[in-house]
Amino acid sequence: MPTVSKGGPNFMQSIVGRIECLGIRVVLPRNKGGAARSVSNSRPFGGWEFFGLSSFSQDGKAGKGLKKAVQKTHWTHKLFLQNAEVYLPFLEAAQSLASTETEALAGLFTRFSMPKDGKVLDVACGIGRHSILLAQRGYHVTGVDLSPLFIFEARQHAATAGVDVRWVLGDALEVQKLVKRDSPFDAFVNMFTSHGYYGRDADLSLFRQLRNLASPEAVLIVLTMNRDWLVRNFHPEGMERAGPFRVLQRRSLDLETSTIYNDWEFYEGEGEGLRLRLKVEMDHRLYSLHELRALLEEAG
Repeated sequence: MPTVSKGGPNFMQSIVGRIECLGIRVVLPRNKGGAARSVSNSRPFGGWEFFGLSSFSQDGKAGKGLKKAVQKTHWTHKLFLQNAEVYLPFLEAAQSLASTETEALAGLFTRFSMPKDGKVLDVACGIGRHSILLAQRGYHVTGVDLSPLFIFEARQHAATAGVDVRWVLGDALEVQKLVKRDSPFDAFVNMFTSHGYYGRDADLSLFRQLRNLASPEAVLIVLTMNRDWLVRNFHPEGMERAGPFRVLQRRSLDLETSTIYNDWEFYEGEGEGLRLRLKVEMDHRLYSLHELRALLEEAG
């Protein structure tokens, strides 16, 4: 795993990148001089109106041009809230990777001297694939996800595994409000390319909020699609199957904006009974290693 360089002050004490065919792993220990945030109670939330994604800025005001990007019509609302049961089998299919990925996470925690009972925040935790396995290793884990169905499944899996994980239902773009009372955290994990949904400005806000929730030597681990690898290995079409569904994927890549556009068509059934269940048009901001590093340096 090559060491890229030492970064600037605060969040970018150092950065370690591992480039793979699947993407980039980036580890960012926070500067030893970084101050921890105070702990206070987070506001309660409930009901579907909470999920009308609101703003990115930490002061509660939407940045210029950002409010439109997080309306309820956004593809994340359609896929993860309105039709979460369609995407659920694909998360369950990815469970086969969880053990290997969690082993890698634990290795990085050890490498950066994280306490064996440290506090971990799993941002966009889905059905808890990594959260539960980390809890089994003795870490105190909090998982945040937008989807009520995914959080419900995560609770069920955790109960079966006999582990205690704090599950928080809410928008990762408001993560500082959601889990402030539990801070500071010793590690943050953001897996399965679970950012880039709303563009660079939203990602900048997300990582700034994580910085504000971090302990002085916290570690951030990001597993994401590598933009440079994708350029070299781009396929305009693909298909995956999980449970009763198959998804036909049509893709286009905007090199100027590092944005991938996807049209996903989910089909259910077999043979003459095959029917279109859901169509989702998505756009997703990708990063190369140097772009992700620049983003995290800007985050502070």
